Amino acid sequence: MKYIEYDLKLVSLIKSGCNNFNSLCSRMAEENERIQPGIDSFRVTDRRLQALRRQSRLAYLRDRQIWITLDLRSK
Repeated sequence: MKYIEYDLKLVSLIKSGCNNFNSLCSRMAEENERIQPGIDSFRVTDRRLQALRRQSRLAYLRDRQIWITLDLRSK
């Protein structure tokens, strides 16, 4: 429950084209500091990306080094 708004913002950024790790980290920096103060900002983003990947909501394309959303509801 703690990360619902964060995850929605992260998915929204990816859908809008901000889909590589460095740009996501920089866009989410303020939010990361609010959620987990004192922790390296990129770690919060990485943890949430991996959690969404495990939930099959995101996928990482290694060859292009970008994140994409998986909208399974449209099938």
